[in-house]
Amino acid sequence: MLLTQFLLVNANFVLCLGTALVLFSIFWLYFDAWLIKKGLLESLTFFGFLLLSVSYVAQSAVIDQALLDQSILGGQILETIRFFTRTAGYLVLIISQISLPLQPLPEYRKRATGIMIFSVGIFFFPFLAALTGLLYLRRATKGLENHLKPISSAFFILALSELIALSTFFKGSDNVLLASLTSAFGVLWIVQRLVLVLAIVIFGKWAWSYLLKRFSSQLFIIFTSSILLIFLVTTIFFTFATLNNVKNDLLSTLKTDVGVLGYTIESKKTEVTSDAETLAQNSELISQVVAENRKILADITVPVLVTKKASELIVISKTGEIILRAEDSESRGGSLSNDPLVKVALAGKKISSVVTREGVIAPIVSVQAAVPILEANKVAGVILMGSDIDNAYVDGVKKATGLDTSVYADDVRSATTLVSQDGKNRYIGIKESSEAVKKTVLEKSQTYVGSTNILNIPYFSAFAPLINSENNPVGMLYVGRPEVSILQTASRSIELTFITTIILLILSIIPSYFISKYIEKQIR
Repeated sequence: MLLTQFLLVNANFVLCLGTALVLFSIFWLYFDAWLIKKGLLESLTFFGFLLLSVSYVAQSAVIDQALLDQSILGGQILETIRFFTRTAGYLVLIISQISLPLQPLPEYRKRATGIMIFSVGIFFFPFLAALTGLLYLRRATKGLENHLKPISSAFFILALSELIALSTFFKGSDNVLLASLTSAFGVLWIVQRLVLVLAIVIFGKWAWSYLLKRFSSQLFIIFTSSILLIFLVTTIFFTFATLNNVKNDLLSTLKTDVGVLGYTIESKKTEVTSDAETLAQNSELISQVVAENRKILADITVPVLVTKKASELIVISKTGEIILRAEDSESRGGSLSNDPLVKVALAGKKISSVVTREGVIAPIVSVQAAVPILEANKVAGVILMGSDIDNAYVDGVKKATGLDTSVYADDVRSATTLVSQDGKNRYIGIKESSEAVKKTVLEKSQTYVGSTNILNIPYFSAFAPLINSENNPVGMLYVGRPEVSILQTASRSIELTFITTIILLILSIIPSYFISKYIEKQIR
Protein backbone atom coordinates (compact mmCIF):
# COMPACT_ATOMS: atom_id res chain seq x y z
CA MET A 1 0.00 0.00 0.00
CA LEU A 2 2.74 2.46 0.95
CA LEU A 3 4.74 1.66 -2.20
CA THR A 4 1.58 2.04 -4.30
CA GLN A 5 0.83 5.48 -2.88
CA PHE A 6 4.47 6.50 -3.28
CA LEU A 7 4.41 5.44 -6.93
CA LEU A 8 1.11 7.25 -7.54
CA VAL A 9 2.36 10.50 -5.98
CA ASN A 10 5.47 10.38 -8.18
CA ALA A 11 3.47 9.20 -11.21
CA ASN A 12 1.23 12.25 -10.84
CA PHE A 13 4.33 14.48 -10.68
CA VAL A 14 5.84 12.82 -13.78
CA LEU A 15 2.54 12.93 -15.68
CA CYS A 16 1.91 16.61 -14.95
CA LEU A 17 5.44 17.60 -15.92
CA GLY A 18 5.20 15.43 -19.03
CA THR A 19 1.94 17.17 -19.89
CA ALA A 20 3.60 20.53 -19.33
CA LEU A 21 6.48 19.51 -21.62
CA VAL A 22 4.15 18.43 -24.43
CA LEU A 23 2.11 21.63 -24.16
CA PHE A 24 5.38 23.58 -24.06
CA SER A 25 6.43 21.83 -27.28
CA ILE A 26 3.22 22.97 -28.96
CA PHE A 27 3.82 26.46 -27.60
CA TRP A 28 7.30 26.37 -29.11
CA LEU A 29 5.98 25.31 -32.52
CA TYR A 30 3.53 28.20 -32.61
CA PHE A 31 6.12 30.59 -31.21
CA ASP A 32 8.70 29.49 -33.80
CA ALA A 33 6.15 30.08 -36.56
CA TRP A 34 5.17 33.43 -35.05
CA LEU A 35 8.80 34.63 -35.27
CA ILE A 36 8.49 34.52 -39.05
CA LYS A 37 5.24 36.49 -39.25
CA LYS A 38 4.71 38.44 -36.07
CA GLY A 39 1.19 39.49 -35.24
CA LEU A 40 -0.87 40.17 -32.13
CA LEU A 41 -3.64 37.71 -32.90
CA GLU A 42 -1.15 35.01 -33.90
CA SER A 43 0.61 35.42 -30.54
CA LEU A 44 -2.54 34.45 -28.64
CA THR A 45 -2.29 30.80 -29.70
CA PHE A 46 1.25 30.19 -28.46
CA PHE A 47 0.55 32.25 -25.32
CA GLY A 48 -2.49 30.07 -24.54
CA PHE A 49 -0.45 26.86 -24.75
CA LEU A 50 2.28 28.43 -22.62
CA LEU A 51 -0.27 29.26 -19.90
CA LEU A 52 -1.63 25.70 -20.00
CA SER A 53 1.93 24.40 -19.71
CA VAL A 54 2.54 26.59 -16.65
CA SER A 55 -0.72 25.39 -15.08
CA TYR A 56 0.44 21.77 -15.29
CA VAL A 57 3.84 22.71 -13.88
CA ALA A 58 2.05 24.19 -10.86
CA GLN A 59 -0.23 21.15 -10.63
CA SER A 60 2.75 18.78 -10.59
CA ALA A 61 3.90 20.16 -7.23
CA VAL A 62 0.46 19.93 -5.63
CA ILE A 63 0.37 17.01 -3.18
CA ASP A 64 -3.07 15.80 -2.15
CA GLN A 65 -4.31 17.43 1.06
CA ALA A 66 -4.90 13.97 2.56
CA LEU A 67 -1.11 13.74 2.72
CA LEU A 68 -0.11 17.38 3.18
CA ASP A 69 -2.00 19.65 5.55
CA GLN A 70 0.02 22.79 4.81
CA SER A 71 2.08 23.50 1.71
CA ILE A 72 5.59 24.92 1.96
CA LEU A 73 4.45 27.87 -0.12
CA GLY A 74 1.57 28.38 2.26
CA GLY A 75 -2.17 28.40 1.66
CA GLN A 76 -3.38 27.65 -1.85
CA ILE A 77 -0.66 29.38 -3.89
CA LEU A 78 -0.03 26.46 -6.23
CA GLU A 79 -3.75 25.79 -6.63
CA THR A 80 -4.30 29.49 -7.33
CA ILE A 81 -1.57 29.54 -9.99
CA ARG A 82 -3.01 26.38 -11.53
CA PHE A 83 -6.55 27.78 -11.58
CA PHE A 84 -5.75 31.15 -13.11
CA THR A 85 -3.21 29.92 -15.69
CA ARG A 86 -5.48 27.02 -16.73
CA THR A 87 -8.48 29.32 -17.04
CA ALA A 88 -6.49 32.04 -18.83
CA GLY A 89 -4.91 29.46 -21.15
CA TYR A 90 -8.27 28.09 -22.26
CA LEU A 91 -9.76 31.57 -22.66
CA VAL A 92 -6.79 32.85 -24.70
CA LEU A 93 -7.01 29.80 -27.00
CA ILE A 94 -10.77 30.29 -27.37
CA ILE A 95 -10.28 33.98 -28.23
CA SER A 96 -7.51 33.15 -30.71
CA GLN A 97 -9.64 30.53 -32.47
CA ILE A 98 -12.57 32.92 -32.71
CA SER A 99 -10.46 35.92 -33.80
CA LEU A 100 -8.14 34.32 -36.35
CA PRO A 101 -9.77 34.03 -39.77
CA LEU A 102 -10.29 30.55 -41.19
CA GLN A 103 -8.28 29.50 -44.17
CA PRO A 104 -11.00 29.22 -46.84
CA LEU A 105 -11.86 25.82 -48.25
CA PRO A 106 -11.68 25.12 -51.97
CA GLU A 107 -15.11 25.19 -53.64
CA TYR A 108 -15.29 21.39 -53.95
CA ARG A 109 -14.73 21.04 -50.15
CA LYS A 110 -17.36 23.63 -49.13
CA ARG A 111 -20.28 21.56 -50.40
CA ALA A 112 -19.29 18.66 -48.12
CA THR A 113 -19.24 20.68 -44.89
CA GLY A 114 -22.15 20.18 -42.45
CA ILE A 115 -23.34 21.76 -39.25
CA MET A 116 -21.77 20.50 -36.03
CA ILE A 117 -23.62 20.33 -32.75
CA PHE A 118 -21.71 19.57 -29.59
CA SER A 119 -23.10 19.46 -26.12
CA VAL A 120 -20.67 20.40 -23.39
CA GLY A 121 -20.83 20.10 -19.64
CA ILE A 122 -21.62 22.86 -17.19
CA PHE A 123 -18.37 22.63 -15.23
CA PHE A 124 -15.79 25.34 -15.69
CA PHE A 125 -12.58 23.61 -16.81
CA PRO A 126 -14.35 20.86 -18.80
CA PHE A 127 -16.44 23.49 -20.55
CA LEU A 128 -13.41 25.58 -21.51
CA ALA A 129 -11.40 22.57 -22.70
CA ALA A 130 -14.33 21.23 -24.72
CA LEU A 131 -15.04 24.66 -26.22
CA THR A 132 -11.38 24.97 -27.22
CA GLY A 133 -11.57 21.55 -28.85
CA LEU A 134 -14.77 22.54 -30.62
CA LEU A 135 -13.19 25.68 -32.05
CA TYR A 136 -10.16 23.71 -33.25
CA LEU A 137 -12.51 21.20 -34.86
CA ARG A 138 -14.36 24.08 -36.53
CA ARG A 139 -11.07 25.38 -37.89
CA ALA A 140 -10.14 21.90 -39.16
CA THR A 141 -13.49 21.18 -40.85
CA LYS A 142 -15.00 24.49 -41.94
CA GLY A 143 -11.53 25.78 -42.76
CA LEU A 144 -8.63 24.23 -44.62
CA GLU A 145 -6.49 23.38 -41.57
CA ASN A 146 -7.30 19.68 -41.49
CA HIS A 147 -4.02 19.00 -39.65
CA LEU A 148 -5.55 20.51 -36.46
CA LYS A 149 -8.02 17.60 -35.99
CA PRO A 150 -5.68 15.75 -33.58
CA ILE A 151 -5.44 18.94 -31.47
CA SER A 152 -9.23 19.08 -31.36
CA SER A 153 -9.48 15.41 -30.33
CA ALA A 154 -6.86 15.93 -27.63
CA PHE A 155 -8.78 18.88 -26.17
CA PHE A 156 -12.00 16.86 -26.06
CA ILE A 157 -10.20 14.07 -24.20
CA LEU A 158 -8.63 16.69 -21.95
CA ALA A 159 -12.15 17.99 -21.22
CA LEU A 160 -13.15 14.49 -20.16
CA SER A 161 -10.13 14.36 -17.88
CA GLU A 162 -11.09 17.74 -16.37
CA LEU A 163 -14.66 16.50 -15.87
CA ILE A 164 -13.55 13.36 -14.04
CA ALA A 165 -11.23 15.52 -11.92
CA LEU A 166 -14.30 17.30 -10.56
CA SER A 167 -15.14 14.09 -8.68
CA THR A 168 -12.74 15.24 -5.95
CA PHE A 169 -15.56 17.51 -4.70
CA PHE A 170 -17.33 14.34 -3.52
CA LYS A 171 -14.44 12.67 -1.68
CA GLY A 172 -15.82 13.86 1.66
CA SER A 173 -19.20 12.27 0.95
CA ASP A 174 -21.00 10.30 3.66
CA ASN A 175 -21.65 7.62 1.06
CA VAL A 176 -18.90 5.05 1.66
CA LEU A 177 -18.81 3.83 -1.97
CA LEU A 178 -18.75 7.35 -3.42
CA ALA A 179 -16.07 8.48 -0.94
CA SER A 180 -13.96 5.44 -1.85
CA LEU A 181 -14.29 6.04 -5.60
CA THR A 182 -13.40 9.74 -5.37
CA SER A 183 -10.68 9.55 -2.69
CA ALA A 184 -7.03 10.39 -3.34
CA PHE A 185 -5.44 7.49 -5.27
CA GLY A 186 -8.90 5.98 -5.72
CA VAL A 187 -10.43 4.56 -8.91
CA LEU A 188 -11.54 7.88 -10.42
CA TRP A 189 -8.21 9.50 -9.47
CA ILE A 190 -6.39 6.85 -11.52
CA VAL A 191 -8.91 6.95 -14.40
CA GLN A 192 -8.56 10.73 -14.66
CA ARG A 193 -4.77 10.39 -15.01
CA LEU A 194 -5.11 7.64 -17.63
CA VAL A 195 -7.46 9.82 -19.69
CA LEU A 196 -4.95 12.67 -19.37
CA VAL A 197 -2.20 10.37 -20.64
CA LEU A 198 -4.30 9.62 -23.74
CA ALA A 199 -4.77 13.34 -24.41
CA ILE A 200 -1.07 14.01 -23.99
CA VAL A 201 -0.10 11.15 -26.30
CA ILE A 202 -2.21 12.75 -29.03
CA PHE A 203 -0.78 16.20 -28.30
CA GLY A 204 2.76 14.82 -28.25
CA LYS A 205 2.41 12.83 -31.46
CA TRP A 206 1.09 15.91 -33.26
CA ALA A 207 3.83 18.16 -31.91
CA TRP A 208 6.63 15.70 -32.67
CA SER A 209 5.53 15.33 -36.30
CA TYR A 210 6.18 19.05 -36.78
CA LEU A 211 9.30 19.22 -34.62
CA LEU A 212 10.96 16.85 -37.07
CA LYS A 213 10.76 19.59 -39.69
CA ARG A 214 12.77 22.15 -37.67
CA PHE A 215 16.27 21.13 -36.64
CA SER A 216 16.79 23.80 -33.96
CA SER A 217 13.37 23.07 -32.43
CA GLN A 218 14.22 19.38 -32.44
CA LEU A 219 17.43 20.03 -30.54
CA PHE A 220 15.74 22.37 -28.08
CA ILE A 221 12.95 19.91 -27.21
CA ILE A 222 15.36 16.96 -27.09
CA PHE A 223 17.63 18.84 -24.67
CA THR A 224 14.65 19.92 -22.58
CA SER A 225 13.19 16.39 -22.56
CA SER A 226 16.53 14.86 -21.61
CA ILE A 227 16.98 17.31 -18.76
CA LEU A 228 13.42 16.61 -17.62
CA LEU A 229 14.07 12.86 -17.67
CA ILE A 230 17.25 13.27 -15.62
CA PHE A 231 15.47 15.47 -13.11
CA LEU A 232 12.54 13.06 -12.86
CA VAL A 233 14.76 10.04 -12.25
CA THR A 234 16.72 12.00 -9.64
CA THR A 235 13.54 13.23 -7.99
CA ILE A 236 11.97 9.76 -7.78
CA PHE A 237 15.19 8.30 -6.39
CA PHE A 238 15.50 11.07 -3.80
CA THR A 239 11.84 10.90 -2.72
CA PHE A 240 12.09 7.11 -2.45
CA ALA A 241 15.22 7.44 -0.30
CA THR A 242 13.45 10.04 1.86
CA LEU A 243 10.40 7.81 2.25
CA ASN A 244 12.54 4.77 3.04
CA ASN A 245 14.48 6.68 5.70
CA VAL A 246 11.26 7.92 7.30
CA LYS A 247 9.87 4.38 7.22
CA ASN A 248 12.97 2.88 8.86
CA ASP A 249 12.97 5.62 11.50
CA LEU A 250 9.31 4.98 12.26
CA LEU A 251 9.79 1.21 12.55
CA SER A 252 12.71 1.78 14.91
CA THR A 253 10.60 4.21 16.93
CA LEU A 254 7.69 1.74 17.05
CA LYS A 255 9.99 -0.97 18.37
CA THR A 256 11.15 1.42 21.09
CA ASP A 257 7.58 2.49 21.84
CA VAL A 258 6.29 -1.05 22.24
CA GLY A 259 9.25 -1.69 24.54
CA VAL A 260 8.32 1.37 26.57
CA LEU A 261 4.74 0.08 26.71
CA GLY A 262 6.13 -3.16 28.11
CA TYR A 263 8.01 -1.19 30.76
CA THR A 264 4.77 0.55 31.76
CA ILE A 265 3.24 -2.87 32.35
CA GLU A 266 6.22 -3.79 34.53
CA SER A 267 5.78 -0.52 36.41
CA LYS A 268 2.11 -1.36 36.85
CA LYS A 269 3.08 -4.73 38.34
CA THR A 270 5.46 -3.01 40.78
CA GLU A 271 2.77 -0.49 41.72
CA VAL A 272 0.12 -3.15 42.35
CA THR A 273 2.59 -5.25 44.35
CA SER A 274 3.50 -2.23 46.47
CA ASP A 275 -0.17 -1.44 47.17
CA ALA A 276 -0.91 -5.05 48.09
CA GLU A 277 2.18 -5.20 50.31
CA THR A 278 1.19 -2.02 52.14
CA LEU A 279 -2.26 -3.46 52.80
CA ALA A 280 -0.85 -6.82 53.90
CA GLN A 281 1.24 -5.05 56.56
CA ASN A 282 -1.79 -3.28 58.07
CA SER A 283 -1.92 -4.56 61.67
CA GLU A 284 -5.69 -4.21 61.94
CA LEU A 285 -6.19 -6.16 58.73
CA ILE A 286 -3.87 -8.91 59.98
CA SER A 287 -5.88 -9.39 63.17
CA GLN A 288 -9.19 -9.39 61.28
CA VAL A 289 -7.89 -11.95 58.77
CA VAL A 290 -7.09 -14.27 61.65
CA ALA A 291 -10.55 -13.62 63.07
CA GLU A 292 -12.10 -13.73 59.54
CA ASN A 293 -14.22 -10.68 60.36
CA ARG A 294 -15.69 -9.82 56.97
CA LYS A 295 -17.35 -6.55 58.01
CA ILE A 296 -14.20 -4.89 59.31
CA LEU A 297 -12.14 -6.34 56.45
CA ALA A 298 -14.60 -4.74 54.02
CA ASP A 299 -14.27 -1.40 55.83
CA ILE A 300 -10.48 -1.63 55.38
CA THR A 301 -10.23 -2.98 51.81
CA VAL A 302 -13.10 -1.31 49.90
CA PRO A 303 -11.65 2.25 50.27
CA VAL A 304 -8.27 0.92 49.10
CA LEU A 305 -9.94 -0.72 46.07
CA VAL A 306 -11.60 2.57 45.13
CA THR A 307 -8.60 4.81 45.86
CA LYS A 308 -6.14 2.65 43.93
CA LYS A 309 -8.65 2.06 41.07
CA ALA A 310 -8.00 -1.65 41.31
CA SER A 311 -10.21 -4.12 39.48
CA GLU A 312 -10.05 -6.73 42.23
CA LEU A 313 -8.90 -7.03 45.84
CA ILE A 314 -9.32 -10.42 47.51
CA VAL A 315 -8.49 -11.43 51.07
CA ILE A 316 -7.59 -15.11 51.28
CA SER A 317 -7.14 -17.36 54.29
CA LYS A 318 -4.03 -19.44 54.98
CA THR A 319 -5.82 -22.47 53.50
CA GLY A 320 -6.56 -20.64 50.22
CA GLU A 321 -10.24 -20.00 50.97
CA ILE A 322 -11.70 -16.63 49.96
CA ILE A 323 -12.60 -14.56 53.01
CA LEU A 324 -13.67 -11.41 51.17
CA ARG A 325 -13.86 -9.93 47.68
CA ALA A 326 -13.71 -6.15 48.14
CA GLU A 327 -15.20 -5.57 44.67
CA ASP A 328 -18.21 -7.73 45.67
CA SER A 329 -18.32 -7.82 49.45
CA GLU A 330 -21.69 -9.58 49.52
CA SER A 331 -20.41 -12.72 47.81
CA ARG A 332 -19.20 -15.60 49.96
CA GLY A 333 -17.21 -18.78 49.61
CA GLY A 334 -14.83 -20.03 46.97
CA SER A 335 -11.25 -21.15 46.96
CA LEU A 336 -8.10 -19.96 45.20
CA SER A 337 -5.79 -22.58 46.63
CA ASN A 338 -4.91 -23.77 43.12
CA ASP A 339 -4.15 -20.30 41.78
CA PRO A 340 -0.42 -20.18 40.81
CA LEU A 341 0.12 -16.75 42.39
CA VAL A 342 -1.75 -17.65 45.58
CA LYS A 343 0.32 -20.82 45.93
CA VAL A 344 3.54 -18.79 45.85
CA ALA A 345 2.18 -16.26 48.34
CA LEU A 346 1.01 -19.03 50.72
CA ALA A 347 4.60 -20.27 50.60
CA GLY A 348 5.64 -16.89 52.02
CA LYS A 349 6.79 -15.07 48.85
CA LYS A 350 5.29 -12.09 47.08
CA ILE A 351 4.75 -12.38 43.34
CA SER A 352 3.22 -10.45 40.45
CA SER A 353 2.25 -11.47 36.94
CA VAL A 354 0.17 -10.69 33.87
CA VAL A 355 -2.90 -12.90 33.71
CA THR A 356 -5.83 -13.27 31.35
CA ARG A 357 -9.41 -14.31 32.00
CA GLU A 358 -12.61 -14.60 30.03
CA GLY A 359 -14.79 -11.53 29.60
CA VAL A 360 -18.27 -10.89 28.24
CA ILE A 361 -17.20 -9.45 24.86
CA ALA A 362 -13.45 -10.00 24.90
CA PRO A 363 -10.90 -11.61 27.24
CA ILE A 364 -9.46 -9.40 29.97
CA VAL A 365 -5.77 -8.78 30.57
CA SER A 366 -4.88 -7.92 34.13
CA VAL A 367 -1.83 -7.26 36.28
CA GLN A 368 -2.06 -9.26 39.54
CA ALA A 369 0.04 -9.29 42.68
CA ALA A 370 -0.18 -11.81 45.54
CA VAL A 371 1.43 -10.86 48.87
CA PRO A 372 1.49 -13.02 52.04
CA ILE A 373 -0.10 -11.70 55.23
CA LEU A 374 2.34 -12.51 58.02
CA GLU A 375 1.54 -12.87 61.71
CA ALA A 376 4.47 -13.72 63.96
CA ASN A 377 6.47 -14.59 60.82
CA LYS A 378 3.86 -17.14 59.79
CA VAL A 379 1.53 -16.91 56.80
CA ALA A 380 -1.94 -16.01 58.03
CA GLY A 381 -3.40 -15.35 54.62
CA VAL A 382 -2.87 -13.63 51.26
CA ILE A 383 -3.79 -10.31 49.66
CA LEU A 384 -4.50 -10.79 45.93
CA MET A 385 -4.81 -7.47 44.11
CA GLY A 386 -5.37 -6.86 40.41
CA SER A 387 -5.63 -3.99 37.95
CA ASP A 388 -7.06 -4.45 34.45
CA ILE A 389 -5.19 -3.23 31.37
CA ASP A 390 -8.34 -1.78 29.83
CA ASN A 391 -9.38 0.77 27.21
CA ALA A 392 -8.73 3.66 29.59
CA TYR A 393 -5.15 2.46 29.97
CA VAL A 394 -4.45 2.30 26.20
CA ASP A 395 -6.20 5.65 25.70
CA GLY A 396 -3.68 7.16 28.10
CA VAL A 397 -0.84 5.65 26.09
CA LYS A 398 -2.23 7.08 22.84
CA LYS A 399 -2.67 10.50 24.45
CA ALA A 400 1.00 10.46 25.46
CA THR A 401 2.45 9.02 22.22
CA GLY A 402 -0.15 9.63 19.49
CA LEU A 403 0.06 5.94 18.56
CA ASP A 404 -2.76 3.46 18.19
CA THR A 405 -2.31 0.90 20.96
CA SER A 406 -3.82 -2.52 21.67
CA VAL A 407 -3.46 -5.22 24.30
CA TYR A 408 -4.09 -8.86 23.40
CA ALA A 409 -5.01 -11.86 25.51
CA ASP A 410 -3.22 -14.56 23.56
CA ASP A 411 -4.13 -13.54 19.96
CA VAL A 412 -7.46 -11.84 20.77
CA ARG A 413 -7.66 -8.06 21.11
CA SER A 414 -8.66 -7.23 24.69
CA ALA A 415 -8.32 -3.42 24.79
CA THR A 416 -7.63 -0.97 21.98
CA THR A 417 -7.68 2.64 20.83
CA LEU A 418 -9.10 1.53 17.47
CA VAL A 419 -12.71 2.67 17.31
CA SER A 420 -15.50 2.67 14.74
CA GLN A 421 -16.20 5.74 12.62
CA ASP A 422 -18.95 6.86 14.98
CA GLY A 423 -16.39 6.79 17.83
CA LYS A 424 -18.64 4.65 20.01
CA ASN A 425 -17.55 1.05 19.48
CA ARG A 426 -14.12 -0.48 20.17
CA TYR A 427 -12.74 -3.14 17.88
CA ILE A 428 -12.16 -5.70 20.63
CA GLY A 429 -12.65 -9.46 20.65
CA ILE A 430 -11.00 -9.72 17.21
CA LYS A 431 -8.26 -12.26 16.55
CA GLU A 432 -4.93 -11.25 15.08
CA SER A 433 -4.84 -12.76 11.59
CA SER A 434 -1.13 -12.48 10.83
CA GLU A 435 0.58 -15.83 11.24
CA ALA A 436 3.97 -14.13 11.15
CA VAL A 437 3.01 -12.00 14.16
CA LYS A 438 1.66 -14.94 16.17
CA LYS A 439 4.63 -17.15 15.40
CA THR A 440 7.18 -14.46 16.29
CA VAL A 441 5.47 -13.10 19.41
CA LEU A 442 3.45 -15.95 20.93
CA GLU A 443 5.66 -18.87 19.95
CA LYS A 444 9.15 -17.37 19.99
CA SER A 445 8.51 -14.60 22.58
CA GLN A 446 10.19 -12.06 20.31
CA THR A 447 9.21 -8.58 19.16
CA TYR A 448 7.68 -8.29 15.69
CA VAL A 449 8.15 -5.10 13.67
CA GLY A 450 6.70 -4.72 10.19
CA SER A 451 3.61 -4.14 8.10
CA THR A 452 0.23 -5.61 9.05
CA ASN A 453 -3.40 -5.07 8.12
CA ILE A 454 -5.55 -3.73 10.94
CA LEU A 455 -9.24 -3.64 9.99
CA ASN A 456 -8.17 -3.85 6.32
CA ILE A 457 -6.00 -0.74 6.70
CA PRO A 458 -2.22 -1.13 6.23
CA TYR A 459 -0.33 -0.25 9.40
CA PHE A 460 3.31 -0.21 10.39
CA SER A 461 3.15 -2.23 13.58
CA ALA A 462 5.20 -3.43 16.51
CA PHE A 463 4.08 -6.37 18.66
CA ALA A 464 5.78 -7.44 21.88
CA PRO A 465 4.96 -10.48 24.05
CA LEU A 466 3.20 -10.20 27.40
CA ILE A 467 5.10 -12.56 29.70
CA ASN A 468 3.62 -14.14 32.83
CA SER A 469 5.44 -15.14 36.03
CA GLU A 470 6.36 -18.51 34.50
CA ASN A 471 8.10 -16.71 31.61
CA ASN A 472 5.49 -17.79 29.06
CA PRO A 473 3.73 -15.42 26.62
CA VAL A 474 0.06 -15.00 27.51
CA GLY A 475 -0.72 -12.09 25.24
CA MET A 476 0.69 -9.26 23.14
CA LEU A 477 1.23 -5.52 23.26
CA TYR A 478 0.74 -3.54 20.07
CA VAL A 479 1.56 -0.05 18.84
CA GLY A 480 1.14 1.10 15.26
CA ARG A 481 0.60 3.88 12.80
CA PRO A 482 -1.21 3.83 9.42
CA GLU A 483 1.16 3.49 6.48
CA VAL A 484 -0.33 6.60 4.90
CA SER A 485 1.11 8.59 7.81
CA ILE A 486 4.59 7.88 6.39
CA LEU A 487 3.68 9.79 3.25
CA GLN A 488 2.18 12.51 5.42
CA THR A 489 5.44 12.75 7.35
CA ALA A 490 7.58 12.67 4.22
CA SER A 491 5.25 14.81 2.10
CA ARG A 492 6.89 18.09 3.12
CA SER A 493 10.31 16.83 1.93
CA ILE A 494 8.72 15.39 -1.22
CA GLU A 495 6.97 18.70 -1.95
CA LEU A 496 10.23 20.60 -1.47
CA THR A 497 11.95 18.18 -3.86
CA PHE A 498 9.20 18.66 -6.45
CA ILE A 499 9.38 22.45 -6.23
CA THR A 500 13.19 22.44 -6.46
CA THR A 501 13.02 20.16 -9.50
CA ILE A 502 10.53 22.48 -11.21
CA ILE A 503 12.70 25.56 -10.56
CA LEU A 504 15.83 23.83 -11.90
CA LEU A 505 13.92 22.56 -14.92
CA ILE A 506 12.63 26.05 -15.75
CA LEU A 507 16.14 27.49 -15.39
CA SER A 508 17.54 24.78 -17.68
CA ILE A 509 15.27 25.86 -20.54
CA ILE A 510 17.36 28.98 -21.24
CA PRO A 511 20.74 27.22 -21.73
CA SER A 512 18.96 24.48 -23.72
CA TYR A 513 17.68 27.10 -26.15
CA PHE A 514 21.08 28.77 -26.65
CA ILE A 515 22.90 25.44 -26.98
CA SER A 516 20.47 24.26 -29.66
CA LYS A 517 20.86 27.53 -31.53
CA TYR A 518 24.65 27.28 -31.28
CA ILE A 519 24.72 23.71 -32.61
CA GLU A 520 22.43 24.66 -35.50
CA LYS A 521 24.69 27.61 -36.33
CA GLN A 522 27.81 25.42 -36.26
CA ILE A 523 26.26 22.87 -38.61
CA ARG A 524 25.25 25.57 -41.05
